[in-house]
Parts: sequence; C-alpha cells; structure tokens
Amino acid sequence: MYDLELERVVSEIRERKASKVLLQLPDGMRPFALQLVEGIEESTGVNVFLSADSCYGACDIALNQAKQLGVDLIVHYGHTPMVKHPEMPVIYVHASIDVDVDKLIEEVLPMLREFKAIGLTTTVQHAHQVEEVKEKLIKQGVSVIVGRGTGKTPLDAQILGCSYMTAINIMDQVEAFLYIGGGKFHPSGIVMSTGKPVIIANPYNGEVSNIKEDDLMGIAKRRMAAVTMARNSNRFGILVSSKPGQSNLEKAIDIQKMLKEQGKKAVLIYVDEIRAEHINNYSEPEILVNTACPRISIDGINGIDRPMLTINEAEVVLWLRKWEDLWGNAYME
Repeated sequence: MYDLELERVVSEIRERKASKVLLQLPDGMRPFALQLVEGIEESTGVNVFLSADSCYGACDIALNQAKQLGVDLIVHYGHTPMVKHPEMPVIYVHASIDVDVDKLIEEVLPMLREFKAIGLTTTVQHAHQVEEVKEKLIKQGVSVIVGRGTGKTPLDAQILGCSYMTAINIMDQVEAFLYIGGGKFHPSGIVMSTGKPVIIANPYNGEVSNIKEDDLMGIAKRRMAAVTMARNSNRFGILVSSKPGQSNLEKAIDIQKMLKEQGKKAVLIYVDEIRAEHINNYSEPEILVNTACPRISIDGINGIDRPMLTINEAEVVLWLRKWEDLWGNAYME
C-alpha cells in the first residue's frame, strides 16, 4: 500500500556514508518494519535500529534516542519536516499511497454539487495527487480551492492533527471542504477550526460521508464546560512537552505568569508523553493546561482525572480571547 521509497533511502544512506541508522515509523507502518530493515541492511551494510517509542508525527522526532545510540542518521516515515534539528540529519519519507482518483470523484461528486466552492484537504500520504483531484473536479464543474502549504504543513492541501492552516487560510472562500482520507479525526479538526462542513472521501473503503458543526456540539459543550470550571479553579498544572515539535516552554511560562498575576497557583510539569500514570499522581492541580499537541486535550487521554485545556482555551480563561471567537475560527491554528 505505501510507497516505502527504499531506493531513495538506500541512496541517501550511501551518500551520507552513515554506519548506524535509526528507523522511526508511526504505529500503522510498523508491520512493514522487518522488510525495511532487511532491505536497508542488505543494500548498505549499516546497522539499523528500530525506535519503539511514540511516533505521533514530525513533532516527535527521536533525537534523544539517536544521540544515545550514536547513530549518524534518522529515517522518519509518514510525515513532512516540522522542526529544525541541525544536530542530527533526518530523511523524511512521505509513505505516499495512490488513490483511484476517477472512482473517488465518481463517489463524492453528488455531495459536492450542493456547494458553490469547496476547499481540498488531505494528509501527506495523498498530497501528491492533489492537483490531479483538483483538475478532474474542475472538469466536472466543481469550483475547487487549494490552500497553499505553510509552516507545519509545507505541502498544498496538507493538514495535521495540530495544524489546519491550509484550510483556515481559505475558509472565507469556500462553503465546505473535501477531505481525502480515512476516519473523522482530521475532518473534526477542520470543522472545529473553520466552522465549515466537511465531506469525507475514504479511499480505503470507498465510503463517502460528511460531518458538520452540529455533529460536534457535544465536543463544544465539553470544551466550554472545561473553560468554565477552570475560571472557578485556583490550582493549575501546566504540561510542557519534551518532544522537539511539541515543546512550547516560553508559552507555558507566560501562561504560568498570567495565572499567578490573577491570584492562582500554577506549576510547570515537564513530560515526554502525556499519560494518566505520569500525571495523576500530581494530584494538587485542579486543571491541566496542555501546551503540547492540542488534540491531546480535545480528544482526551484515557484515565486523566481532570479537565485539560489547550493553549487557546487557557487564553479564554485568562480573558485574552472570547470563546465565541474561538470555536469554528482557527480553534487549532
């Protein structure tokens, strides 16, 4: 299914004259690890180590493991570059997956005709076919706008769980979005961040569905309830991630300072991975403020026993933002 780009990986390892390599794969690609390791080792003679720690995205580069192992290179699958890491070279492999564009358009076209203009979004795995999808939809009379790559999402139409800027930047020009990919994780983020409905074209099972703001009112009510509870609380734990692309120490310190200025107590908690067993023993804070990936707060972590705010929600608590200006308007930038 995935384009593993083994020839390119082997070529770059040879060019860099690496002798030890750390291979980092997201969970969904780990069943392919053995064939990758064998292919790399047989073609280059290098020692390959597999990282078994978390790999949530390009925010989660295994720099500490690489340093501890003394490797010359990280090969990171499934994402595009997000953070600078001059101390360690990293090869990024998109792990692209080809879509049957004609079949996808045939299935989704009836739902798209309801809207005057749609924005096109997808993940890195399908970004290489964005122009093809756009051109074929235009030929069918659909007005299509593609958000240009920027910042955390360098590819046109690309979205991440923590960044929907390619959608946010064009949301005033479209009535709805088309998302090419599986599941509702990313479409939910688009709706929360733009307030616009999303048509989901799942290329893996051929299903077409939609999701709109009304479908997420349960989430909105839970988030607003957490903000209200936080305004009436006095003890806060501010979570700071050690992951290279999730670390937001300066913002965490700013939030801590502002909370204290309002007479509240706030402590900084430094953590690699936010898990219940790591956090719950710090029982004094009534509210957690998560300065790492915002989806950790929104989607929740099993077992976390108190509300956990995003940075933007914390700014609502601090009266720096209005809730009504946040939901559906760059909720996750």
